[in-house]
Amino acid sequence: MSPLLQPVDHILLPEILSCTPTASVHEAARKMMAAHCGSIVVMDDAGRALGIWTEADALNLDFSVVALADEVPVARVMSSPVRTIQSGTSIHDATGFFRRHGIRHALVERDGAYLGLLSLTDIVLNQGMEAFLGLKRLEELGCPPARVLSAELGLHDAVAAMRQGGMDAVGVSFADGELGILTRRDVVRLLALGEVVHTLGEVCSRPILTVTENASLLNARRLMMQHKIRHLGVLAAGGELKFILGFSDILHNIEHECLLELQGALDERDQALLLSRRNLLLADKVFESTLEGIAITDGAGVIQSVNPAFERITGYSAQESIGKTPALLKSGKQPPEFYEHLWHSLRRDGVWQGEVVNRRKNGLLYTEHLSITGIRGDDGEYAHYVAVFSDITQRKQAEERLHFLANHDALTGLPNRTLFLERLETSVEQARELGQRLALLFIDLDRFKLVNDTLGHHAGDELLVWIAAEMKKVAPPLAMVARLSGDEFTLLMPAVDSVQQVASRAQCVLDAIAGETVVAGQEVFVSASIGISMFPEDGATAEVLLVNADTAMYRAKERGKSNFQFYTPDMNASALERLRLEYSLHKALAQGELEVWYQPKVALDSGRISGAEALIRWRHPEWGLVSPARFIPIAEDSSLIVSIGEWVLKTACRQVRDWRERRLFAGRVAVNVSGRQLKYAGVVELVERTLQECGLSSAALELEITESVAMDEDSGMVDVLRRLHELGVYLSIDDFGTGYSSLSYLKRLPVQGLKIDQSFVADLHQDRDDAAITQAIISIARSLGLGLVAEGVELDEQRRYLVEQGCDTGQGYLFSRPLPAAAFEALLEREYLAWL
Repeated sequence: MSPLLQPVDHILLPEILSCTPTASVHEAARKMMAAHCGSIVVMDDAGRALGIWTEADALNLDFSVVALADEVPVARVMSSPVRTIQSGTSIHDATGFFRRHGIRHALVERDGAYLGLLSLTDIVLNQGMEAFLGLKRLEELGCPPARVLSAELGLHDAVAAMRQGGMDAVGVSFADGELGILTRRDVVRLLALGEVVHTLGEVCSRPILTVTENASLLNARRLMMQHKIRHLGVLAAGGELKFILGFSDILHNIEHECLLELQGALDERDQALLLSRRNLLLADKVFESTLEGIAITDGAGVIQSVNPAFERITGYSAQESIGKTPALLKSGKQPPEFYEHLWHSLRRDGVWQGEVVNRRKNGLLYTEHLSITGIRGDDGEYAHYVAVFSDITQRKQAEERLHFLANHDALTGLPNRTLFLERLETSVEQARELGQRLALLFIDLDRFKLVNDTLGHHAGDELLVWIAAEMKKVAPPLAMVARLSGDEFTLLMPAVDSVQQVASRAQCVLDAIAGETVVAGQEVFVSASIGISMFPEDGATAEVLLVNADTAMYRAKERGKSNFQFYTPDMNASALERLRLEYSLHKALAQGELEVWYQPKVALDSGRISGAEALIRWRHPEWGLVSPARFIPIAEDSSLIVSIGEWVLKTACRQVRDWRERRLFAGRVAVNVSGRQLKYAGVVELVERTLQECGLSSAALELEITESVAMDEDSGMVDVLRRLHELGVYLSIDDFGTGYSSLSYLKRLPVQGLKIDQSFVADLHQDRDDAAITQAIISIARSLGLGLVAEGVELDEQRRYLVEQGCDTGQGYLFSRPLPAAAFEALLEREYLAWL
């Protein structure tokens, strides 16, 4: 149903503010101020309304003697009679009633009893005019110029000026240049207080809150509601007071739009009634003139007739629609099961109604409320169906807007505390069910109060909007950024893998926020403190996680601000250790702390070196050798793996070229290539350029790719490997058997070798399962004509088994540990001399 056609019962104020006829004006004003109401109904002992006294009526009193308000009965100054309208009256009929009688308040009654008080404000605020308010600029309103009076004048002078000019408020000028404001509500307040006032400056509000004339009507209303005021000063381009905007001015403009809409609806209705009077075929005329779209189909659902509203709403003419089915309007937003249920209900009950998203001829979607009724023929079967629908798109959009405002912060547009807590509780339950971890970051701006106190709340709001935008930029996918209140924000990260991942993200937030920025034309320095709690380590419920993150945030402030702290001390230490490693790793490559070591690959039957694997090592000046298990994952996460991998490749190629020229080494050197290098770093061009620069034959280079990366069909891996193969580089799959290999996909890969993972080799001499897996991998390699290397060979029993099964190459501690380049060269020289 259109909002205009709804009954006034839905929007009236059920509690009626009233007083007796003998009550003084002072007493009536005091009641109005306490209830924040603009009118009071005067009733007799039987509960009958005798009249009404409003803020406008208050201006008619003699304010040269305000104290007399306690002696004047309200019955003497009230407006009478009080207009009434009947319960069930539509909103648009009530609007016309108000306009005809020139009133702003009316009682609503049913069977002689008062149900409540209805004001024009209630009507207007229920018409959904947000879009109109957002488009209308204050300079377009045509409000009369502001009347400004000296603060030294008497109150009665201001009241007289307001009464004569029909004004809601006047400006008040002070000797120091400051402006104040006096409104009708101030007048009622003075009547309520009964104080004696000598000058206008004693009672006005100062300073007056102002906006520029290019602001929108929506922003002006939002500011008035935020500060709980009814008037704003509007400044011209030169900064002078142009006019005073009252809530009544906003209502007047909304009324105008409502009346236009109402007039359009009334015109359509009147036209339909006129047509029906001229023609006895009332049903046909209603069909033609109704605002609801109507389509009549036969029993098979083929359209036979449509009305003009159907054409207007859908954009399809009668000629384009007749002979087709309503599938013409399908949007694809409803699944097939939806239509199956619809037809099942029609054939069983002959009735269906609900909401449907359809598509107009111009391609735009719209939401309609649809009712379908079946009409039986002489044989008892449904011969026709009548579909009646109304376009409720605007109503749905208004509902969505209200839902958004109820769950989001009006200033920043971020989820508010309500929505955030719902999401946090849901995320905790999901994490518990799936066995996952989640992180909650509680962010509090440092010294935000200083910005508010020195630059004003407008500057503070500007800063908060900027902070919100920066946080959304650095938030990972699936995360939620929310504003809880004031300068408190949260970042919820579901399904996190590690504490290090959370620490890196917290640092990203700090980096995005910290530093200088310009607010209200002034440079300010911004920083934040972050507290972090983890599920399940730091709490099993949303409430506990939030409390613990808040506690950790205060710990961060205690430790100097502009930092982050985990709630669990062990987590905090781990995260800081990870950041320290990442920072040192950034410097390690430039400072020459990285080394390439080599582990020989040997023929399992003879023990002769047939190749080598290049392995990265980090020799830190303070920590000594850092395990690759500690720094390689960090390099992967921070993208350092690309530059490190390039350095390892070039270093190994130069070293092998030197050994080959001296005839110390005739085999291939194997270099591990990460998935990030293969997917994003132009690895084919890098390898080709490195071989040329080092003067090394491509046959001397082997690239080892992990099984999971090689099997990633969606990343274009086959094409990358094919191009590397065309360079003449030997390609092998590392750690084979630990992933989820597709043999059909493996057959298409241009690789020449497999590497049996050491987890299978370690116990193959005593574990039947490991032995069977190893034997199967060897069989696969033979079938596909691939070379084999077994890693992790430490015992002679393992070597003998591998030889027996047909694996001819291996590496492991049985032959040699990884060695620095000089030590590996010495090993090559010893073998060279031994084989002379």
